[in-house]
Amino acid sequence: MAKTISVIDFAALTKLLMALTVSVASLCTASLYALGILIFLELFCAALMGGGKVLWKGIGALTVFAVVLALIQLLFGTSLFLAVGSAYKMFIMAVSLLILVATTPTQSITASLVKQCRLPYDYAFMITAVLRFVPDLLKESKEVRQAQACRGFHSAGNPVRRIVDYMMILKPMVFKAISRSENMAISLSLRRFSDKKKRTFMASTKLNAGDYAAMLANLLICIAAVKFA
Repeated sequence: MAKTISVIDFAALTKLLMALTVSVASLCTASLYALGILIFLELFCAALMGGGKVLWKGIGALTVFAVVLALIQLLFGTSLFLAVGSAYKMFIMAVSLLILVATTPTQSITASLVKQCRLPYDYAFMITAVLRFVPDLLKESKEVRQAQACRGFHSAGNPVRRIVDYMMILKPMVFKAISRSENMAISLSLRRFSDKKKRTFMASTKLNAGDYAAMLANLLICIAAVKFA
């Protein structure tokens, strides 16, 4: 992922807890007004933390997906209230993860999970590896579509036909993902990944006053949105 510059740089643990708090708050309320407050909070945090064009493009794509999700539910007879509410919740949880990934180096997330959350390194590595591969898979998807377009393949027709055509993209992506996982397994083995010695991290995990203030403000806003909205 391209390097980004944050307006205010919070520690990885702060962003992890903020993302978790907002996601849990969205699941604990059915009020559209409360969900709207949580969405505004996330967009404010996205502007505050930076993230660049990659973050805002992702938010735009998630907005479109949320609208499509709501429309599909309406077509199948779901009430407007439930359709919009579920779209809001999906958007909130996805954006919270996107902000974390776009504004935080994966090394900092791993260090925070191990040193502060006391998570075993193997599990922390698996979590951050998945987060790191998401933008890589999106990039590969774009490259595959461009390569097929150069060969004269163009997806067109009704939605069912488009879904079938999309399988032409999934097949090479699956093979690339398998090849990537095999290369990673070999690389980790050569670097003695299974060694149980104490690990050290270059990334700093120290919290400052700004981190505590941000976590407290985020928690209070989430509680107020759920309880009083």
